Amino acid sequence: MKKALMLMCLAAVMMSCKENNTTSVKDDEKATIEKVTDLPNSEKVNQLLSEMLVPMEIADEGAKNLTDKYGIDFGGTCYACDVAEIIVDGEMINLMNACDVQTQISYKITKVEEKGKTITVHTPLNEFVFERIDDYPMYQLTVKGQEIDKEHFRTAGFYTLKSKLETFSVHDCGDFEG
Repeated sequence: MKKALMLMCLAAVMMSCKENNTTSVKDDEKATIEKVTDLPNSEKVNQLLSEMLVPMEIADEGAKNLTDKYGIDFGGTCYACDVAEIIVDGEMINLMNACDVQTQISYKITKVEEKGKTITVHTPLNEFVFERIDDYPMYQLTVKGQEIDKEHFRTAGFYTLKSKLETFSVHDCGDFEG
């Protein structure tokens, strides 16, 4: 009987410690959410968060016009189906396979920083660094941190807003039969 009473007391003490620990985690989550909702209020950040980002590559190295120089990532979108489209919504950054948007991975955003032409989206595992090219909503993407599954979510070197895709010379797979 003493052992049972002692075990019950020990369990109660452990549960109270666990509850306190859970409360502090919730407080940390609230602080993180507050930081994320307190995003830098700028036109550049708002534009990055506004819609899907589609993968791009250099289509014509010698072109002077940005919309002729870059085009859709043909190999990853039309052939290999391994490249990721990206949505940054302020709370999560979502990578979706360009050929199957049901295949996706998501990362919780902990912080967003803007410095000049660079917007850095921090997650617990990675940093997604979007460097704006010229004044056009075209971004060079660098991912730092944990490696991402390249079989389904290979990140392209460049991204642009889906609404701007039609302005590029190479903006679809054309008559590709792959």
